[in-house]
Amino acid sequence: MMAVVLIIIILSILLTLLAKHIRRRRDTGPLTVTETIPTFNVVALGLQGSGKTLLLASMYHRLKAPTGQCYFITATRDDVLQLNDWYLQMADTAATGAWPRGTAKGETRHFTFTVKTHIDGAAHPILDLKYLEYAGELLTDLQDAGSTKQQELFSHIDSADALIGVIDGYRIRQHVDGHPEGPLHLERTLNALLPVMLEATAPISFVITKWDLLAGLHPDESTRLNIVRNLLTSNDHFRSLVNLHGATRVVRLIPVSAVGPGFATIDPSGEIVKTPQSAVQPTNVDVPLSAVVPGLFEQIETRLDHDSIAAIRAEVDKRTRQGALEAFASLTNFAGQLAGRTVLAMLGTPGAAFGDTVLGFFLDSRMGAPDDERARLGRELNEAEQRIESIQLARRRVMYDMRRKVDAMEGRLPYSRLSEGG
Repeated sequence: MMAVVLIIIILSILLTLLAKHIRRRRDTGPLTVTETIPTFNVVALGLQGSGKTLLLASMYHRLKAPTGQCYFITATRDDVLQLNDWYLQMADTAATGAWPRGTAKGETRHFTFTVKTHIDGAAHPILDLKYLEYAGELLTDLQDAGSTKQQELFSHIDSADALIGVIDGYRIRQHVDGHPEGPLHLERTLNALLPVMLEATAPISFVITKWDLLAGLHPDESTRLNIVRNLLTSNDHFRSLVNLHGATRVVRLIPVSAVGPGFATIDPSGEIVKTPQSAVQPTNVDVPLSAVVPGLFEQIETRLDHDSIAAIRAEVDKRTRQGALEAFASLTNFAGQLAGRTVLAMLGTPGAAFGDTVLGFFLDSRMGAPDDERARLGRELNEAEQRIESIQLARRRVMYDMRRKVDAMEGRLPYSRLSEGG
């Protein structure tokens, strides 16, 4: 009898010690995970007067608050002041009516936008988008002796995660109306954009600016976009680009208006003028930037072989059932497998910490809509684990909302997708 009691006492002590050990591990265990904010590079190209500046100002204005999506973008104070100044000058119909000054020939504009979302009531950075804007004339005009600007541009294009070619919608309108300047300007634009895009490996989007000036082409917007698409693909070089890259990447045609319908008109002299007392209502200006990361990941998936796709889908399925620490550990393991190494090579991220972070983004982008289940599981974890869980869930929500914006536009305007990308 005494022996039984002694055994019970010993077992009780052992269980108490084990419980303390478990609690101590949960409180002080290896939960520190270094967060790395990845940077994705965007290069925008367009001729003078094509609307790059207005697009940039309106795009920032649309995304500077989480309205219609869970994320928003920030920039440095100086950049914010500049972007706000451009936007207010663009929206002002009561003063001189002047438009903001566009990008001059040879000029380069650099902006770094941080994509943020709220976690537990506080703004948290998710990723950076480095946006470089170039005047297309840098690719077509002779450069001064000793100038390195053109070489710098080619270097940025080679390392870009996305390319945006800006086509002036006003010139498209001239082309359709039979004005001789229309086809001449379109040819000049394509001469600047297509040679570098033919050799690029990044996803490509063509943005048609001043979409509001094309409203008279047809009352139905989808039909209107098809008219513009047919006009562009009637150009042999443009059609060749789409056909060449169509098997391995998505090429999009995104109609945007920095000012929206009815804000501007074309006067008898051919000048674009503001309509008095009208209000700015931007159209699709948030799509080009929101499409960068989903477009890059979508392109990568189209270039993977069957076995890699199967491995990724299995990892994604497992990831949906894992907790925060399990997902992190599994990600590190997956990065060393063939499918993980292949994705990292396509992303060009050899660094371990940065590579794991971007690989996590890629896997999260392949998952479905975030739900509350993982948030519920998070509440059962300790504070450090909950933090990791919250960040992972927030990242999924951002990727889902970005993808949703692109899907919504393509659903409304199916002709916006010039190629299927595989």
